[in-house]
Amino acid sequence: MELQRSVCFAEPPIAVNQHPAYYKIVNLHQTCSIVDAAFDAALSPFGLSSAQWDVLRLLREHPGASGADVARCAKVTPQAVATMLQRLEKAELITRHSARGRVVETYLTPQGESLLKKGDRIAKQIEAQVFSGFSAEEQEQFNQYLLRCRANLNSDEYRQEQ
Repeated sequence: MELQRSVCFAEPPIAVNQHPAYYKIVNLHQTCSIVDAAFDAALSPFGLSSAQWDVLRLLREHPGASGADVARCAKVTPQAVATMLQRLEKAELITRHSARGRVVETYLTPQGESLLKKGDRIAKQIEAQVFSGFSAEEQEQFNQYLLRCRANLNSDEYRQEQ
């Protein structure tokens, strides 16, 4: 599978009324958008979106998670998660059970686990393509930079500024 090439992203954009301090964040945002689009396109034949794959992945890592738990982990609204969980349940990819008072626990079904594994294979293919031409050391270093970026944005200081 090869990421679809887009004319508007073939070459770095010419800066028009754009301050050089924003190049890194613009490049990161555009790269994430391209990866998301490629992942969504590769998952669509299975009737799955990248957001749904991410929720299934979270449920594999946290079996029995509530909708609120999933929303916190996925950094989306509880309403968005509720709608997605309804769709996943209707597709028989998850089951939901009341277990702790009003809390509804969510689990993958065997069908959900099977589809998640297909998504995992697609994720590995896209990752391999994204990082082709990077040495193993460069890939690890890049991953450490991403983790540091994520930690920076999850810091108390950043949240207080919001």
